Amino acid sequence: MLKYNNMERPLPPLSRPSAKRLPKDHRIASILQTARVVLRERGSEQFLTSEVAQRCGVSEGTIYKYFSTKRELLQRVAEDWFEEFLTEDPPSNPDEPIRERLFRVIWRNLWGIKKEPALTRFVLLELRPDPDFRKMKSYEQNRRFAAMVTDVVAEGIRRGELRGDVPPKVIRDMIFGAIEHQTWAYLRGEGDFSVDDSASAIADVITNGLGQRPRSGSVATLVDVASQLQESIGKLSAGVAELRQELASTQNLK
Repeated sequence: MLKYNNMERPLPPLSRPSAKRLPKDHRIASILQTARVVLRERGSEQFLTSEVAQRCGVSEGTIYKYFSTKRELLQRVAEDWFEEFLTEDPPSNPDEPIRERLFRVIWRNLWGIKKEPALTRFVLLELRPDPDFRKMKSYEQNRRFAAMVTDVVAEGIRRGELRGDVPPKVIRDMIFGAIEHQTWAYLRGEGDFSVDDSASAIADVITNGLGQRPRSGSVATLVDVASQLQESIGKLSAGVAELRQELASTQNLK
Protein backbone atom coordinates (compact mmCIF):
# COMPACT_ATOMS: atom_id res chain seq x y z
CA MET A 1 0.00 0.00 0.00
CA LEU A 2 1.44 3.28 -1.07
CA LYS A 3 1.99 5.97 1.51
CA TYR A 4 2.31 9.65 0.74
CA ASN A 5 4.28 12.18 2.70
CA ASN A 6 2.08 15.25 2.96
CA MET A 7 5.12 17.43 3.55
CA GLU A 8 6.48 16.54 0.12
CA ARG A 9 3.25 16.91 -1.78
CA PRO A 10 3.56 19.97 -4.15
CA LEU A 11 1.39 22.98 -3.33
CA PRO A 12 -1.21 24.02 -5.92
CA PRO A 13 -0.29 27.22 -7.80
CA LEU A 14 -1.67 30.47 -6.40
CA SER A 15 -4.47 31.94 -8.46
CA ARG A 16 -6.45 35.10 -8.26
CA PRO A 17 -10.17 34.90 -7.55
CA SER A 18 -12.06 33.90 -10.68
CA ALA A 19 -14.13 36.68 -12.14
CA LYS A 20 -17.61 36.16 -13.40
CA ARG A 21 -18.10 36.93 -17.06
CA LEU A 22 -19.78 40.33 -17.07
CA PRO A 23 -21.20 42.43 -19.87
CA LYS A 24 -18.76 45.06 -21.12
CA ASP A 25 -20.54 47.98 -19.43
CA HIS A 26 -20.68 46.14 -16.11
CA ARG A 27 -17.02 45.16 -16.36
CA ILE A 28 -15.97 48.79 -17.05
CA ALA A 29 -18.13 50.01 -14.16
CA SER A 30 -16.52 47.43 -11.86
CA ILE A 31 -13.02 48.49 -12.92
CA LEU A 32 -13.81 52.18 -12.42
CA GLN A 33 -15.35 51.62 -9.01
CA THR A 34 -12.39 49.54 -7.86
CA ALA A 35 -9.89 52.00 -9.33
CA ARG A 36 -11.54 54.78 -7.36
CA VAL A 37 -11.13 52.83 -4.12
CA VAL A 38 -7.48 52.07 -4.87
CA LEU A 39 -6.82 55.70 -5.77
CA ARG A 40 -8.43 56.83 -2.53
CA GLU A 41 -6.24 54.45 -0.54
CA ARG A 42 -2.94 54.80 -2.43
CA GLY A 43 -3.00 58.16 -4.15
CA SER A 44 -2.14 58.58 -7.82
CA GLU A 45 1.59 58.26 -7.12
CA GLN A 46 1.24 54.72 -5.69
CA PHE A 47 -1.69 53.65 -7.87
CA LEU A 48 -1.15 50.32 -9.67
CA THR A 49 -3.37 48.83 -12.35
CA SER A 50 -2.20 45.40 -11.22
CA GLU A 51 -3.85 45.97 -7.84
CA VAL A 52 -7.07 47.06 -9.54
CA ALA A 53 -6.99 43.89 -11.64
CA GLN A 54 -6.35 41.69 -8.61
CA ARG A 55 -9.26 43.20 -6.69
CA CYS A 56 -11.53 42.85 -9.71
CA GLY A 57 -10.45 39.24 -10.21
CA VAL A 58 -9.20 39.82 -13.77
CA SER A 59 -5.85 39.97 -15.51
CA GLU A 60 -4.03 43.27 -15.84
CA GLY A 61 -4.42 42.86 -19.59
CA THR A 62 -8.19 43.10 -19.13
CA ILE A 63 -7.71 46.58 -17.64
CA TYR A 64 -5.74 47.68 -20.70
CA LYS A 65 -8.39 46.20 -22.94
CA TYR A 66 -10.68 49.05 -21.88
CA PHE A 67 -8.14 51.75 -20.90
CA SER A 68 -4.97 52.20 -22.93
CA THR A 69 -2.95 53.71 -20.05
CA LYS A 70 -3.09 54.14 -16.28
CA ARG A 71 -3.57 57.87 -16.81
CA GLU A 72 -6.58 57.28 -19.05
CA LEU A 73 -8.13 55.10 -16.35
CA LEU A 74 -7.54 57.72 -13.67
CA GLN A 75 -8.84 60.45 -15.95
CA ARG A 76 -12.07 58.52 -16.45
CA VAL A 77 -12.38 58.01 -12.69
CA ALA A 78 -12.02 61.79 -12.22
CA GLU A 79 -14.64 62.50 -14.90
CA ASP A 80 -17.17 60.14 -13.32
CA TRP A 81 -16.55 61.69 -9.90
CA PHE A 82 -16.99 65.20 -11.25
CA GLU A 83 -20.23 64.22 -13.01
CA GLU A 84 -21.60 62.80 -9.76
CA PHE A 85 -20.61 66.01 -8.02
CA LEU A 86 -22.44 68.14 -10.58
CA THR A 87 -25.61 66.06 -10.64
CA GLU A 88 -25.86 65.99 -6.84
CA ASP A 89 -26.46 69.74 -6.75
CA PRO A 90 -29.27 70.30 -4.19
CA PRO A 91 -32.20 72.51 -5.16
CA SER A 92 -31.63 76.12 -4.19
CA ASN A 93 -34.16 78.73 -3.15
CA PRO A 94 -33.82 81.75 -5.46
CA ASP A 95 -35.34 83.96 -2.74
CA GLU A 96 -32.56 83.18 -0.26
CA PRO A 97 -30.04 85.92 0.54
CA ILE A 98 -26.99 85.79 -1.69
CA ARG A 99 -24.79 85.07 1.32
CA GLU A 100 -26.64 81.80 1.96
CA ARG A 101 -26.50 80.76 -1.68
CA LEU A 102 -22.78 81.50 -1.82
CA PHE A 103 -22.25 79.52 1.37
CA ARG A 104 -24.00 76.50 -0.13
CA VAL A 105 -22.04 76.43 -3.39
CA ILE A 106 -18.71 77.01 -1.59
CA TRP A 107 -19.59 74.34 0.99
CA ARG A 108 -20.23 71.77 -1.74
CA ASN A 109 -16.84 72.42 -3.32
CA LEU A 110 -15.05 72.11 0.02
CA TRP A 111 -17.00 68.97 0.90
CA GLY A 112 -15.99 67.33 -2.40
CA ILE A 113 -12.32 68.07 -1.69
CA LYS A 114 -12.62 66.73 1.86
CA LYS A 115 -14.28 63.55 0.65
CA GLU A 116 -11.89 62.80 -2.24
CA PRO A 117 -8.48 64.37 -1.57
CA ALA A 118 -6.58 61.92 -3.80
CA LEU A 119 -8.86 62.61 -6.76
CA THR A 120 -8.58 66.35 -6.13
CA ARG A 121 -4.78 66.15 -6.11
CA PHE A 122 -4.80 64.20 -9.34
CA VAL A 123 -6.96 66.83 -11.05
CA LEU A 124 -4.98 69.79 -9.69
CA LEU A 125 -1.48 68.38 -10.12
CA GLU A 126 -1.73 66.17 -13.19
CA LEU A 127 -4.76 67.09 -15.29
CA ARG A 128 -4.95 70.87 -14.91
CA PRO A 129 -1.29 71.56 -15.86
CA ASP A 130 -1.67 69.38 -18.98
CA PRO A 131 -1.39 71.48 -22.18
CA ASP A 132 -4.44 69.63 -23.52
CA PHE A 133 -6.55 70.20 -20.42
CA ARG A 134 -8.95 72.49 -22.28
CA LYS A 135 -9.78 69.61 -24.61
CA MET A 136 -10.68 67.27 -21.76
CA LYS A 137 -14.12 66.51 -20.41
CA SER A 138 -12.84 67.48 -16.95
CA TYR A 139 -12.27 71.02 -18.18
CA GLU A 140 -15.86 71.36 -19.38
CA GLN A 141 -17.09 69.91 -16.08
CA ASN A 142 -14.99 72.43 -14.19
CA ARG A 143 -16.47 75.24 -16.29
CA ARG A 144 -19.97 74.05 -15.45
CA PHE A 145 -19.32 74.27 -11.74
CA ALA A 146 -17.55 77.62 -12.07
CA ALA A 147 -20.62 78.89 -13.95
CA MET A 148 -22.79 77.99 -10.95
CA VAL A 149 -20.68 80.27 -8.76
CA THR A 150 -20.65 83.05 -11.36
CA ASP A 151 -24.44 82.86 -11.71
CA VAL A 152 -24.93 83.32 -7.95
CA VAL A 153 -22.55 86.30 -7.94
CA ALA A 154 -24.28 87.86 -10.96
CA GLU A 155 -27.65 87.42 -9.26
CA GLY A 156 -26.27 89.16 -6.15
CA ILE A 157 -25.19 92.12 -8.28
CA ARG A 158 -28.56 92.24 -10.05
CA ARG A 159 -30.41 92.25 -6.73
CA GLY A 160 -28.15 94.95 -5.32
CA GLU A 161 -26.69 92.71 -2.61
CA LEU A 162 -23.20 92.85 -4.16
CA ARG A 163 -21.36 95.78 -5.70
CA GLY A 164 -21.72 96.16 -9.42
CA ASP A 165 -18.30 97.72 -10.07
CA VAL A 166 -16.43 94.39 -9.69
CA PRO A 167 -16.86 91.88 -12.57
CA PRO A 168 -18.53 88.59 -11.52
CA LYS A 169 -15.61 86.57 -12.94
CA VAL A 170 -13.17 88.41 -10.68
CA ILE A 171 -15.31 87.60 -7.63
CA ARG A 172 -15.54 83.98 -8.81
CA ASP A 173 -11.75 83.77 -9.04
CA MET A 174 -11.44 85.23 -5.53
CA ILE A 175 -13.73 82.49 -4.23
CA PHE A 176 -11.85 79.63 -5.89
CA GLY A 177 -8.51 81.11 -4.86
CA ALA A 178 -9.68 81.17 -1.25
CA ILE A 179 -10.88 77.57 -1.52
CA GLU A 180 -7.50 76.38 -2.81
CA HIS A 181 -5.60 78.19 -0.06
CA GLN A 182 -7.93 76.81 2.61
CA THR A 183 -7.45 73.22 1.42
CA TRP A 184 -3.87 73.04 0.13
CA ALA A 185 -2.28 71.94 3.42
CA TYR A 186 -4.93 69.23 3.76
CA LEU A 187 -4.27 67.98 0.22
CA ARG A 188 -0.55 67.79 1.04
CA GLY A 189 -1.30 65.74 4.12
CA GLU A 190 -0.06 68.51 6.41
CA GLY A 191 -3.25 69.63 8.13
CA ASP A 192 -7.01 69.66 8.18
CA PHE A 193 -9.85 72.12 7.71
CA SER A 194 -13.49 72.53 8.68
CA VAL A 195 -15.87 72.54 5.73
CA ASP A 196 -18.48 74.56 7.63
CA ASP A 197 -16.07 77.14 9.06
CA SER A 198 -14.18 77.64 5.80
CA ALA A 199 -17.34 77.99 3.72
CA SER A 200 -18.81 80.45 6.21
CA ALA A 201 -15.64 82.55 6.34
CA ILE A 202 -15.30 82.78 2.55
CA ALA A 203 -18.98 83.64 2.09
CA ASP A 204 -18.69 86.34 4.78
CA VAL A 205 -15.59 87.88 3.21
CA ILE A 206 -17.31 88.13 -0.17
CA THR A 207 -20.65 89.47 1.03
CA ASN A 208 -19.24 91.82 3.67
CA GLY A 209 -16.37 93.06 1.55
CA LEU A 210 -18.28 93.46 -1.70
CA GLY A 211 -21.79 93.98 -0.38
CA GLN A 212 -23.79 97.15 -0.89
CA ARG A 213 -23.52 98.83 2.50
CA PRO A 214 -26.30 101.17 3.64
CA ARG A 215 -25.05 104.67 4.39
CA SER A 216 -24.80 105.72 8.01
CA GLY A 217 -27.43 108.11 9.36
CA SER A 218 -25.26 111.24 9.38
CA VAL A 219 -23.93 110.68 5.87
CA ALA A 220 -27.37 109.84 4.55
CA THR A 221 -28.75 113.01 6.10
CA LEU A 222 -26.07 115.17 4.47
CA VAL A 223 -26.67 113.55 1.10
CA ASP A 224 -30.42 114.07 1.39
CA VAL A 225 -29.94 117.71 2.40
CA ALA A 226 -27.58 118.31 -0.49
CA SER A 227 -30.04 116.73 -2.87
CA GLN A 228 -32.88 118.90 -1.55
CA LEU A 229 -30.72 122.02 -1.81
CA GLN A 230 -29.83 121.19 -5.39
CA GLU A 231 -33.50 120.73 -6.22
CA SER A 232 -34.40 124.02 -4.52
CA ILE A 233 -31.63 125.86 -6.36
CA GLY A 234 -32.95 124.48 -9.64
CA LYS A 235 -36.46 125.68 -8.86
CA LEU A 236 -35.14 129.07 -7.72
CA SER A 237 -33.10 129.46 -10.90
CA ALA A 238 -36.16 128.65 -12.99
CA GLY A 239 -38.23 131.18 -11.01
CA VAL A 240 -35.59 133.90 -11.46
CA ALA A 241 -35.51 133.21 -15.19
CA GLU A 242 -39.29 133.60 -15.38
CA LEU A 243 -39.15 136.87 -13.45
CA ARG A 244 -36.50 138.22 -15.80
CA GLN A 245 -38.65 137.33 -18.78
CA GLU A 246 -41.67 139.03 -17.24
CA LEU A 247 -39.57 142.10 -16.38
CA ALA A 248 -38.21 142.24 -19.90
CA SER A 249 -41.71 141.98 -21.34
CA THR A 250 -42.96 144.81 -19.08
CA GLN A 251 -40.09 147.09 -20.15
CA ASN A 252 -40.80 146.38 -23.77
CA LEU A 253 -44.43 147.36 -23.33
CA LYS A 254 -43.33 150.73 -21.98
